[in-house]
Amino acid sequence: GFARHLLPALREPWEAIGAARGDLPAPLGALASRPVFCAANDTWAAVLGLGAMRSGHAYNISGTSEVLGVVDGTARAAEGLLTVDWRGLFQLGGPGQNGADCIAWLAGLLGRPAPDAAWVAAQLAAPAHPQPLLFLPYLRGERVPHWDPALRGAFVGLARDHGPGDLLRAVLEGVAFVNRLVLERAEAALGHPVAEIRFGGGGAAHPAWRQIKADICGRPVVTGAAAEPGLLGAALLAWTGLGRFASLAAAQAALVAVAERRDPDPRRAGAYDGLYALFRSADAVLAPISRALAGDAARWAARAAPLA
Repeated sequence: GFARHLLPALREPWEAIGAARGDLPAPLGALASRPVFCAANDTWAAVLGLGAMRSGHAYNISGTSEVLGVVDGTARAAEGLLTVDWRGLFQLGGPGQNGADCIAWLAGLLGRPAPDAAWVAAQLAAPAHPQPLLFLPYLRGERVPHWDPALRGAFVGLARDHGPGDLLRAVLEGVAFVNRLVLERAEAALGHPVAEIRFGGGGAAHPAWRQIKADICGRPVVTGAAAEPGLLGAALLAWTGLGRFASLAAAQAALVAVAERRDPDPRRAGAYDGLYALFRSADAVLAPISRALAGDAARWAARAAPLA
């Protein structure tokens, strides 16, 4: 019953919708008369800038939260995943709720407010404890693939002599285990594995995480040369709209450069398969406990009073 005349016309992302006005204040005034394109959302632009907007590819954007999906020429459906029309291609996957922010959270607890790549590398340089930890990364609930705001995080298997590096490794692995769950459901719907995962966002700056994701997901993880793939994607979109490239596929082939490729290490495959099975078990067992803790705040109110 919504009045259709209130809705704007749908346009293609590469369609020009007008030109920049000439009366804008500096420095925007320099853009006067430049064409303005419709474009799309930030994930779409980043996937384009990663070179993953091609059938049979997957993408993983790791910022505060994770976004992972596969791209195919046919619309597919899978439990807990979003199917989105990307104009001739279809995305199957979508946004999670917890990503590189889990690293920032742990670093803050350990007294390091800015967890740069050097700090992450230093924590992981120490030998890992022989007994691994599991981390359920649901610090803010979870979107894809669980869609449950009441899920909560947990370390499972914590021992007295686990150190900061063990905690960090578990955090990186826990987020990657959720990536694997999304990828498994998407690939099952596709009926075949993807060729590779294009990895971008702030989390992609950590070499160890690139390898962990490749090992856990069992797929090559490829990072692009562009530091900001969303900006590159916006440029590819505009150049295609201006006619410099015949298609978005041609624009990606011409301008998306690969910085690094990480192949799965077969020596770690068995260990990660076993840990992933335990992660899934912990996921199922702890979910109702999370809901009980998060869903009845009044029940716990008495214990929150200050203690003398």
